[in-house]
Amino acid sequence: MADHPDSHPIFVDRETIRLTKEGVFLSDGDEITHGKTVAAFHRFLDRDGEGYFIRIGGDFKRIEVEDTARFVTGIAWKSETEPVELTLASGERENLDPSTIAFRPGRLTCRVGAKREEAKFLRQAYLELLMHALADENGYTLRLGGKTIALGKL
Repeated sequence: MADHPDSHPIFVDRETIRLTKEGVFLSDGDEITHGKTVAAFHRFLDRDGEGYFIRIGGDFKRIEVEDTARFVTGIAWKSETEPVELTLASGERENLDPSTIAFRPGRLTCRVGAKREEAKFLRQAYLELLMHALADENGYTLRLGGKTIALGKL
């Protein structure tokens, strides 16, 4: 860290940072609500053989992850034949690969990024996508990118 008196480390040495299954960062059990901090944590979150960590510049902190580390916060649906654009908690946007969708009641995921990591749809994005589901005798399906994706029973 720089010697400037206004310079503060990003992480407190003994704090425990946890990312909940709902995409919320906690510091020693208290929700981190500072928008820019939360956005940076999602953007600079990574994983190695020992687990998850956040690295921002020279600051490094191992964190606990309850479920998955990536989250879909929104979708842009144009039509059944065009790709669905995902907005991720990291601020990144990418097209949904329909072949990576996995569903069980209450949990919808897909694979994102160059590493094809699992990303969980948070409530709003989950509901936005499922609003386009069609019911038939076998359960529910989605038409995405010209393909039919079977979800099963909701």
